[in-house]
Amino acid sequence: MSNSKYGSLSIEEALYHTYDIIIAPNIGTITTIASIFVGIYITVLSVLGGIKANSILALLNDANLKKVIKFIISGLAASFIVVFYSFFAIVIPNQFVQAFVFFLLFFYMLLTSLRLGINLSIIYSVDLNKLSETIEKERISAVKNERVLTRIDKYLDEVDAERIKRGL
Repeated sequence: MSNSKYGSLSIEEALYHTYDIIIAPNIGTITTIASIFVGIYITVLSVLGGIKANSILALLNDANLKKVIKFIISGLAASFIVVFYSFFAIVIPNQFVQAFVFFLLFFYMLLTSLRLGINLSIIYSVDLNKLSETIEKERISAVKNERVLTRIDKYLDEVDAERIKRGL
């Protein structure tokens, strides 16, 4: 309990105070952020299905790839739980329990997104550094293929012209 305006607050009072000032007026925003995280996690899972052979993710061993997938799924679950909890928190009669659980879920969601973000930024930084090199290699390969196809086409035209001359 607080003895004065600047006195010490109990944990329960501090949680209520923080909840009333920071969380309660922003539940809609937090739910929106959690929904965006759900979309991001689903997108990242989809991207994992299309890993190129020269990607750093393709070089991860099975155990490390499973860890990355576990990070993604735990973040997805945390975000889903925050979204659904924001709908059903009103059912919990005890405001302390309601606020405490929301704090735990909210911070878990933020920490899992931070952990995944750091891991993916490290993993993808290698791929992004090689991006310009890969694009240049693909451009050179496309030019070479175009030249070869042009030469083949020219050769086939000459063969056809020769056949026509011979009357075949």
